Amino acid sequence: MIAFDRSVITDRGRELMNLGTVLNFTRIGTGDGDYSAYENIAARTALKSAKVSYTPSSATTDENGSDVNALIANYDPVTEQAVVTSTFTLKEVGLFVTVNGTEELFALSVSYAGERMPAFNGANRSEMVCTWHISISGNAEVAVTAAGAAALAADLAAVAANLSAHEAKTVGSEAGAHGLRYYDDKLEYDDDGTWTEIETGGGGGSTITVNAVTAAIKGNDVTISDGTDSVTATMPNTGVLVFENVMMTGNLVITCDMVSIIAETTLEVPYYGSYSVDLAVGETFTLLIDTAESTLRGKTVTISGTDYVKTGTMPASGALNIKTTYEGELTITATDGTSTATKKVTTVVGTSSYSVTLAFTTGIYGASWDGTSTTAWTRTDDAEEYTDPVPYVAGATNYGSPFDDKLPWSGMVKSTRNGNVVVAIPKFWYKITQEGAGMTIKISDHAETGYSVSPAHMDRGDGSGERDVVYVGRYHCDSSYKSTTGVKPVANITRSAARTSIHNTNSKIWQMDLATRFMLWLLYIVEFADWNSQAKIGYGCGNNSGTENMGYTDSMPYHTGTTQASRTTYGLGTQYRNIEGLWDNVYDWCDGCYYNSNGLNIILNPSSFSDSSGGTSVGTPSSGWPAAFSVKNVSGTYIMFIPSATGGSESTYSCDYWNFVASNPCLYVGGDYSQGGNHGLFYVNYNTATHAGANVGCRLLELP
Repeated sequence: MIAFDRSVITDRGRELMNLGTVLNFTRIGTGDGDYSAYENIAARTALKSAKVSYTPSSATTDENGSDVNALIANYDPVTEQAVVTSTFTLKEVGLFVTVNGTEELFALSVSYAGERMPAFNGANRSEMVCTWHISISGNAEVAVTAAGAAALAADLAAVAANLSAHEAKTVGSEAGAHGLRYYDDKLEYDDDGTWTEIETGGGGGSTITVNAVTAAIKGNDVTISDGTDSVTATMPNTGVLVFENVMMTGNLVITCDMVSIIAETTLEVPYYGSYSVDLAVGETFTLLIDTAESTLRGKTVTISGTDYVKTGTMPASGALNIKTTYEGELTITATDGTSTATKKVTTVVGTSSYSVTLAFTTGIYGASWDGTSTTAWTRTDDAEEYTDPVPYVAGATNYGSPFDDKLPWSGMVKSTRNGNVVVAIPKFWYKITQEGAGMTIKISDHAETGYSVSPAHMDRGDGSGERDVVYVGRYHCDSSYKSTTGVKPVANITRSAARTSIHNTNSKIWQMDLATRFMLWLLYIVEFADWNSQAKIGYGCGNNSGTENMGYTDSMPYHTGTTQASRTTYGLGTQYRNIEGLWDNVYDWCDGCYYNSNGLNIILNPSSFSDSSGGTSVGTPSSGWPAAFSVKNVSGTYIMFIPSATGGSESTYSCDYWNFVASNPCLYVGGDYSQGGNHGLFYVNYNTATHAGANVGCRLLELP
């Protein structure tokens, strides 16, 4: 029976008593919060670490005060179902009162050492009747909400009677009592009609004998754990280790960790008794568990499988290594008390280590292209069952995307910053894998082992580190090099002139670069699972003669689509995730890259953007209609793909033209007012450093 060290009416409880209102006691809360002897527990308004709640059973009031009664148990005596499903140490009990619809902590009892409240397994009943005596006027009104109580007043009387009956009835007969009997010098329990002997160990717990099958176990510590409690002792040179009075039941894990290898086994202990188990070194799997969630540091990490539970504590570094011999699917979980991070991993013989990242968000969305002439990709991971997005088309009332509530897409919203209408793009992580002629792209909304930060958000070497968000101009730049609506885009400028003019407007604003364009490629591919942006969103381009005013999508009720009457109608009208004209009106100069005899060169730091120097080559793209792509992972750049073969068309492979000439360094992308199927999100072309054309404009990028 638990011994409470301190019991008080809280400060708020005394205030309520003085109000003279009806005290309606509605709940008993239990928890495992720790308290010190010097703590002002009367100031508490809630339990520290709430676990299980109970409903009060009755209240009586006389001239000496009021008594509130409740049964605290690990099972429901009416339904015989478990109330406590996870073992905890009972250290705090709170009496809650509801006044005018608001629940308040009225009284609190705490125990420094606590009492183990075991999870109910069908046989190990744990129960106690609690009574709070409250010294208030006998005229004060006290009520109890008893609906749903595990034990009502009559039940409490029955419990008390049963407790007395446990003393009055004897198990020392052939019939026994309450499923137990001591008969013929044996303690037995009723196992579905068959009396089965219980082997008892001294002191009330189990005796567990561990036999070291592998000699290396000798001299090392052996631990028995039920996932909550544990006991540890050193295996003697005899190879036989006896644990006495083990106060744990259920599926126990016995482990000997010898740094590089472990010996591990499980033992089912349905009740206290004598058990013996062999322990041997087996196939050792190492789980490399990391997290970027600061609130998980110092918290328990639980690894569970079928009849298997093992725990560890996440260190301050955010990296925890746990060894196991469990083969099969494991669930890895950690909680900070508010949010829970969960990950699954399957161990198989032959693979010794597994990297696992724990995060509160778990979205990974993928698309895979088989490398054939099809434009379609296959959805993978969390996007596997997603339907295709339905962009807007003029007059439509039904449109939407399964990605509308998924980051980073859901964060691509419009705003006005520094006089520019821009679209925010939250940081994400990505992974590209070459698979023969094809490839798979995955986007994660959280840091994940093996993934890279988005090219636009990565550390660019400019002293700002990784960025949580970047902003892209919603429109092409106007003649003031601003992103605004209602005017024509600026054109007839060289790439370097556009670079300088845009940056002159603000120290954090630059000309959009290939890293940002490539980021948009990733987002579009995973969302639409198809290369053909014109077919999926709209043909776009323009009037076939000259530039027109921007803002033609301002009235569009959805963030993606075309204002034209059909997707196959050319003309201004397209936007993707609020970014207008990615292949309309004018091409956009694309900075942060240049062509030369070494191929495509990448520059990350915007202050180093150049038409001819300072870049790192990622290889030479094939020039023409792409028919194959090669994934490039070059130090000092970002993981990307470039065309490695030609032979496609406007309706096969990637659909958009990609041109390369070593002597023309400046890239531009998208589409202009000329109508053509070679245009689209993936269109890449080139020109000289002195070129300034009526169909080439620019777009800004803000790097906060």
